[in-house]
Amino acid sequence: MPSYRAICCDLFNTLVSVGEVPLSVGRYTADVLGVDTEVWNEACFGPDHEICRPTSHAEVIRVLAHSIDPEIPQDCIDQATRERQARFDHALANVRSTILQTLAQLQQRGLRLALISNASSAEVAAWPGSPLASLFELSLFSCDCGYKKPDLPIYQLALEAFAVDPGECLYVGDGGSHEFKGASQAGMRTVLTREFLKPQRYQRVLAEQAGMINDEIGCLRELLAIVSG
Repeated sequence: MPSYRAICCDLFNTLVSVGEVPLSVGRYTADVLGVDTEVWNEACFGPDHEICRPTSHAEVIRVLAHSIDPEIPQDCIDQATRERQARFDHALANVRSTILQTLAQLQQRGLRLALISNASSAEVAAWPGSPLASLFELSLFSCDCGYKKPDLPIYQLALEAFAVDPGECLYVGDGGSHEFKGASQAGMRTVLTREFLKPQRYQRVLAEQAGMINDEIGCLRELLAIVSG
C-alpha cells in the first residue's frame, strides 16, 4: 500500500451538507424564488454562477434568478439571498462530530490536510469561524484562488504548497463538479464518500466518473482504514 502524506478534501456534500440545514434556519432558495428545484440547481452549477473571483451574494442570486426568470422581483431575490446565506453559515458552523474527530485523527497521524472547494464568496463567508478551519493547513476556494475544479491548476496548488508527490496524496469528495477528473489527472488517488450522497446523485457520479474513482467509503471515518493500509 502507498504511504500517504497529504489529503485534499472537497467541502460541500463531503464534510458538510447545506441540504440538511433545518428549514427553520432558512428555506430552500428555489422555494423562496418560486422556481423548480432542479432548474435552480442547474443554474448554480452553470456558467452564470461566478465562482472564480470575489462576488457579492446579492448580485450572484440576482444573476442566477434572472437567468431562470427575468420577472422575479427584487424583494424576492433579497429574501432568497438572506435565507441562503443563513443556510450556508449554519452548515459551516454545525459540522458532524464524527467528521471533526476523523479529521483531527488524520492530523494527529501527521497527514497534511488541504481543502479544495468550488464556491462563490458568500458560500464560504463563515469558513473562518467554522470548527473545520483549524483542521486544515491549507484552504483553496475557487473564488479566492481563481481556479475551479476539475481544472488541473487548483489541485496542483495543493501539491506544490505541500511539496508532496501526487501519489502521496489522497483526494476525497462526493464527485461534484466532475472533481475526480482533475484529481486523477493530477495523479492523486481518489476516494468517493457517500456520507451525504443521495441514491440518484450517487448513481450519476458512478456513471460519469467510475473509471476515475480508486476507493469508496460510506462515511469519512472509513478513511482512517485507507490511510492505515
